[in-house]
Amino acid sequence: MAEEKPHSIAEERDDGRLSAPSAARNIAPILAAIEPFVPSGGVALEIASGTGEHAVAYAQAFPDTIWQPTDIDAQRLISIDAWRAKNGVLNMRVAQVLDATAPSWRTGPFEMAVTVNLMHLIKAPAAQDVVKGVARNLLPGGHWFLYGPFRADGDFRSDSDRAFHASLTEQDPTIGYKEIEAIEAWAVAAGLKRVDLIEMPANNLALVMRQTRE
Repeated sequence: MAEEKPHSIAEERDDGRLSAPSAARNIAPILAAIEPFVPSGGVALEIASGTGEHAVAYAQAFPDTIWQPTDIDAQRLISIDAWRAKNGVLNMRVAQVLDATAPSWRTGPFEMAVTVNLMHLIKAPAAQDVVKGVARNLLPGGHWFLYGPFRADGDFRSDSDRAFHASLTEQDPTIGYKEIEAIEAWAVAAGLKRVDLIEMPANNLALVMRQTRE
């Protein structure tokens, strides 16, 4: 995203693919968590697709769904398409440029949106624009799957979360962990309704919201 502060280290391969260790670690639990919400025969938007490893995994795991990866970084866009070509997935579209922190972004509409490990890397106003944009671009009954590290009940969920947040704010005091309750409140105000809050490995959370607009 335009205001994202990338922190992960990705290995670059000769064919343009980037590979992030975190993607390999968290993809299996993410696939299990999103399965009940993936629209069979619909189109799913991934916001801030990063290396593209998740997008390929989604496409392979859910072949009846069309997956649209997006990012704003040129190197990541190349990587996403390189992963697509390497794996020959036919239900994954070519990566598109999308700044989901823009105030009035539009694309789609889509039956589902997926956002992984973004909110702690952007400022609070940008995070609100992501939420509003997801609500604006989701079809009625569509789901948003939001995964990442968050504060909850007014505190960090572990000492390692506290330390990671401190490392982020040392780089930029305007970013860092968001309150999951605040994210949900923004989403509700935009017309979404919570369906589930899922405990994930490594103290992460997955918030699933549904578009209630008719």
